[in-house]
Amino acid sequence: MRKQGGALLYAESPLVAKGHPRLAKVLVTAALPCANEELYIGRLRTFVTADIFVRMRRALGDDVLFICGTDEHCTSAALRASSEGVSTLEITTRYHDLDKQVLARAGINFDYFGRTTSRVHHETVQWFFARLQEKGAVESVQTEENYCRKDKRFLPDRYVNGKCGFCGYLGARGDGCENCGRMLDKQGLLEPVCALCGESTEKRPTWHWYLRLEDFHDRIKERISTSEPMLPVYGQEFLLKQFLSASLENFSISRDLEWGVPVPLAGAEGKVFSDWFDALIGYVSFAKEAVQGRSGASWEDYWKDPTSRIVHFIGKGFVYQHAIFWPAMLLGTELRLPNSIVASGHANLEGKRMSKSSGWTILAEDFLEQFDPDFLRYYLIGGASLSGDLDFKFKEFQERVNADLVDTLGSFVHRALRFVSDKFGGKVPTPTEFTPEDKEFIVRVADVKKRVIESIDSFEFTSGLQAIISLARDGNNYLTKSAPWNLLRSDTKRAETVIYVSVYLARALEILSAPYLPNFAEKTSVMLGASSQEGGYGALERELASGSVIGHPAPPYQKVTEQMISDMMLRMSARNREEVDISYFAKLDIRVATIVAAEKVTDAKKLLRLRVRMGKETKTIVSGIADQYTPADLVGKKIVVINNLKPSRFAGVVSQGMLLAAEAGGAVSILVPLNDIEDGARVH
Repeated sequence: MRKQGGALLYAESPLVAKGHPRLAKVLVTAALPCANEELYIGRLRTFVTADIFVRMRRALGDDVLFICGTDEHCTSAALRASSEGVSTLEITTRYHDLDKQVLARAGINFDYFGRTTSRVHHETVQWFFARLQEKGAVESVQTEENYCRKDKRFLPDRYVNGKCGFCGYLGARGDGCENCGRMLDKQGLLEPVCALCGESTEKRPTWHWYLRLEDFHDRIKERISTSEPMLPVYGQEFLLKQFLSASLENFSISRDLEWGVPVPLAGAEGKVFSDWFDALIGYVSFAKEAVQGRSGASWEDYWKDPTSRIVHFIGKGFVYQHAIFWPAMLLGTELRLPNSIVASGHANLEGKRMSKSSGWTILAEDFLEQFDPDFLRYYLIGGASLSGDLDFKFKEFQERVNADLVDTLGSFVHRALRFVSDKFGGKVPTPTEFTPEDKEFIVRVADVKKRVIESIDSFEFTSGLQAIISLARDGNNYLTKSAPWNLLRSDTKRAETVIYVSVYLARALEILSAPYLPNFAEKTSVMLGASSQEGGYGALERELASGSVIGHPAPPYQKVTEQMISDMMLRMSARNREEVDISYFAKLDIRVATIVAAEKVTDAKKLLRLRVRMGKETKTIVSGIADQYTPADLVGKKIVVINNLKPSRFAGVVSQGMLLAAEAGGAVSILVPLNDIEDGARVH
């Protein structure tokens, strides 16, 4: 570094990028969200990491295509439509539009955000099936599936509820257990009942198509086992031990449902492709749609050209589908395999697993209305290593955001630029002699740039973010120790140099933080001049021109307050307390009953089987209160029950109603009438 004409020249600076390879083409995808419900903040972890990677690669000058979209053929969307009495397309359109808006507010900038209901996607799914058939990679198999006699239909995965055969959880679904995270099949789900009517199912024969996974076993195992692993964060050891150490079971690719991409064969009426076969192909169909109309661009540039790079960002619960099932589909159609499948850990809330179904979650839409999107991006990355589960804690979130983003990063930039505005007429001063400490900052910026690139490119993420905050912290210390406000009275030239270095550092922080904290970078860019980020990381090599005009400085961030946290928690509570009109309440048949018998349910620690009398009628109710009450505590007590619920089966026992109870802090108290009243009396 040398001084000439009052400016810094970097011809010999380590900031000049040397030897960093520019990639021909990079395709980055994020796992498709199912278009059946609002996104919660834990789900955004996958999207944020993908966006950070994309922004960094673009800052290096790479040609990146960033795609995603909504999975609209998921059975949960069809189930929701059925419960609301609307078409499935209406449901998926609603959540496609909402997801797109929420992700944009979080700073996730996709080049294309598609829908699996599109014509191109349907054609691509059927093309995959035809190619796999040609290669002999799929076969039709007669199988026995769950059938509901009442609804007169076969039931695909999410249309079946029951008991998990691994952990005993009673709320398991046909495709997986939310409690233990295991994928379930017909053998893994015990005591199945129809999700629509609650009746027990029976097995009936039908035909379905299966992907012959074992045909691809050796090639998949070899790819996963390489020294440059396809699963750089999580999943390599898990798949090698749990699945690839034995023969792979065939994977079902069709189901009985009206909603989906039809199986294009004679005699396959009423059968569509399964959700996982369908949704994964979105990575190809969305690439096709994204390049439509672009001169000289083709989806084959990504999916056939071996010089391109493909990176999938997913949650770790989807590792099996993406690293075994998807590669088999690609090998069978002679498309190239992804370079990296980056799997991030689950998200918890205050020590408990986030779950939309239980209401224990924070909706992304609500969070982004309350807080700066950078705050969420920062905590999702800095809160835990990518392979580990993130535990979102409100107090920790508040303390870390205020300390690192508000009081360190934001404070330094505002202090430096405010000084320029107040003392130098809004123009960057001209430096004179640079001290070793001044010069050290140039070297530090180069080191941080290298660390950021290596951190993001290795999918580790956190160390690069920490390096940026550390640089800002040192900038604050430099500014405080140098005290340019005092130097203006004793050594004006030195004051000008200190502020010049500080503004240079503010610009470097803006550029380096852009992948992680785009809102901060945009605000700082406006204050420094809108062109400050042009050229990506190459902008760091440009000299900071003396005399540059600084825009009106303002703090980039405001602190997270106790009131903001309280408002967020109230919003959570309101979301989980759905408002209903009086007609909804009128549908419920709530009555007083007397417990005439009670006993524990065999092989179920928390369940009690109760016989309750309501006048002349006696019913069985199963309740999960065995850890709070003994049978002797309950016999003879009057309680309040909902009398007109659809029957449900728990641990082999059919429950014909539900008792009402309150819960707080883990303690449960059943509701009882204050005065003696006859059995069967209706609650109004």
